[in-house]
Amino acid sequence: MNQQIVTPDASKQQTKVTVTRLKQFIGGGSGNTCKFVVNIDGQDVAMLRQNQFVSTYLENGLHKLRVSNDCSVLSMGMRKSLDIVADGTPQEYATEVGFWGQYRMWRTN
Repeated sequence: MNQQIVTPDASKQQTKVTVTRLKQFIGGGSGNTCKFVVNIDGQDVAMLRQNQFVSTYLENGLHKLRVSNDCSVLSMGMRKSLDIVADGTPQEYATEVGFWGQYRMWRTN
């Protein structure tokens, strides 16, 4: 969606941040049929199906990372947000939807 944020820029101090949507065995009502929308600082970056990932290159500093789904009727406003600090060290985050429809996201590296 936003090609600029997924392309490294050697003229800026950036941090590589990767978000992976985990593969899950869940029903359609829990998010299996919906893609996850990855949003950074209010900009949609990618739409992920299960077992897909996106790598972004963020200018060093504080950012807001959010995931939600693209099924507006089923999403009921569900999302997960994290404040992250891009400090030059590559970061990896995993995300999934829980059994009760809650979104989870955590840093893995």
